[in-house]
Amino acid sequence: MLTLTDAGFAKAPALTPFSDCLVPGELLAIVGPNGAGKSTLLSLLSGYRRPDGGSVCLDGTPLHHWDSAALARRRALVAQKLTLGFDWPVRELVALGSEASPADVDDALALLDLQAFAERGALSLSGGEAQRVMIARALCQLGLGHSTEASAGRVLLLDEPTSALDIGQQQRLMRLLCELAETQRLAIACVLHDLNLAARFAHRVWLLERGRRIAFGPPSAVLSPGSVARVFDAELETRASHGDGTPLMVLTR
Repeated sequence: MLTLTDAGFAKAPALTPFSDCLVPGELLAIVGPNGAGKSTLLSLLSGYRRPDGGSVCLDGTPLHHWDSAALARRRALVAQKLTLGFDWPVRELVALGSEASPADVDDALALLDLQAFAERGALSLSGGEAQRVMIARALCQLGLGHSTEASAGRVLLLDEPTSALDIGQQQRLMRLLCELAETQRLAIACVLHDLNLAARFAHRVWLLERGRRIAFGPPSAVLSPGSVARVFDAELETRASHGDGTPLMVLTR
């Protein structure tokens, strides 16, 4: 389990310390306006930045004490953009840096609807295609594939993974993330700008504002009309949808 204990940053971009954990089998949505600290929080959760105080631990061991190769097999971060200096074929890029077998790579490509792009150069991909390639690569990095036994305790972190996807791909990706959390016992934390996706698919939500986590809990509790309107400075209507109390947010004209 990934656990934060009074972890945060004092220097800009600052993040007020707090304590919580990422739970295996759960999809956590991290939401907030631009500049709220969402990507900064992911850098803390991933171990790419050490907190100024407190700790971030995986299975009780601070992330900076982990061997880098061992940590990479337990934690994967999908960044907002794919940055490459070489036009890797998609299949090779997905397998890069992992111990994935050809069958594992095929499974990852299939999960993200990328079979038709397997031999294409990654630099020719659209933004949405590149996002899906990065997610497939993260799954191979974590060893989630045909020849690897499902294992709890692995952490998948995603920074705005739906930002370049069409509505159908957004739905398929969020369904896939929920399925992976449940069947592979992954702990998944996902930065999202689309509050309706967070409300519909996340088990829990963390709401950030100006470097502070100001609310946390189930979507129905965190994404209240008053909180969303104030934090995002937006005029909207919030309705219950699907008969299960999931909030649906609609902008007013």
